[in-house]
Amino acid sequence: MQNPREAALFALYEIEYNGAYSNMAVKDALPKLTDSRDKGLVTQLVYGVVRRKLTLDYIISRYSKVKIKKLSKYVLLILRMGVYQLYFTDKIPESAAVNESVKLAKKYCGKSSGFVNGILHSVIRGKDTLEYPKDKIENLSVKYSFTEEMVELFWDTGFCEELLDALNGEPETTVRVNTLKNEELETECEVSQIYSGARILKGTDIANNPDYQKGRIIVQDIAAMMASLALSPKPNDTCIDMCASPGGKTTHLAELMENKGRIYAFDIHPHKIEIINKNAERMGISIIDAKVGDALKLNQELIGKADKVLADVPCSGLGIIRRKPDIKWNKDEIETLPEIQLKILENASKYLKDGGELVYSTCTILRRENEDVVMRFLEENKDFELLPIELPQKLARENKGYITLYPNIDGTDGFFICKVKRKCK
Repeated sequence: MQNPREAALFALYEIEYNGAYSNMAVKDALPKLTDSRDKGLVTQLVYGVVRRKLTLDYIISRYSKVKIKKLSKYVLLILRMGVYQLYFTDKIPESAAVNESVKLAKKYCGKSSGFVNGILHSVIRGKDTLEYPKDKIENLSVKYSFTEEMVELFWDTGFCEELLDALNGEPETTVRVNTLKNEELETECEVSQIYSGARILKGTDIANNPDYQKGRIIVQDIAAMMASLALSPKPNDTCIDMCASPGGKTTHLAELMENKGRIYAFDIHPHKIEIINKNAERMGISIIDAKVGDALKLNQELIGKADKVLADVPCSGLGIIRRKPDIKWNKDEIETLPEIQLKILENASKYLKDGGELVYSTCTILRRENEDVVMRFLEENKDFELLPIELPQKLARENKGYITLYPNIDGTDGFFICKVKRKCK
């Protein structure tokens, strides 16, 4: 059985040098451990190091005569883990952080264990005097571990530093209660103060959770729940979910429809259709027709058929960095996304009946992927109009048909929702 820090080291190696996603690397590491505390430590270390990588490298570089790029792979990762424990955890003693790092270095780095020991002790001595760069953009970049380019993207929000800090937070495990089951939950949880249909779980082992296995809950952030609530489908509606996997919003639509009507759910990847179907089956939902389909290609058979359409489009994902810190370092080319998003929105609009309604949503907080796309669509499609969005009281604010949720303001993932209606002829 592996030592938890050793398991974390291997997971970080897969992420840094083999291109693994952090959530998958953690998922692969946890079965090798039995103690829940060990599993928690692995999760904390892996996500923490990925989240704070730029800051950790800055700190290491202040004390290492060897440049970051010249350090051996394991030395760098062990130092990142050690510095993370020293700077960003409050329950791990400094001695344990150093000693366990040195043990790993002896096992995987040979003679470099003395180097690791020296750097970490220097870090401890310098904790109270560490200074970040003076330039404001560079300062925020280093302090919160975001690239300078990303800091500049958030600069005009008016609360850039608060947003960066919130995006570095550790999110709660939120689930949506399946209203079709109407059964008491076995799991220890609490009702969300933001939305009564959500629960906050104490544990994170969802796969083995009895309520999950019995289809009583599905993992979903509260912000994502708002997209389906905003669309507000009715029983016996015909709905289309343009980009449906893994099925969180699709199954929510089915619940709101009381499992009556029809939902056409599409995704471009066949294996993701299997995920949608498994979620639907687990939750006792029978009205979802999930098929492989490319949202960028117009489906002639569905033109004018839908009462409601959900277009939760591919995006940069900058609003969910709390959950997927890899996005900081592996984000898509933002410049090319708006054209893709606009095309999907245009296709989605063609599926609506007269008087039909559409929700366009993203898990990003950039205007160029959100308001700008919607405004371009409305300029080119005069037969559509914005509809005000109704959300739970704690998220509600005056809007003309679109709203952005922020982690630092709303306590949710960053998320954009827009609602439009095809005018009746």
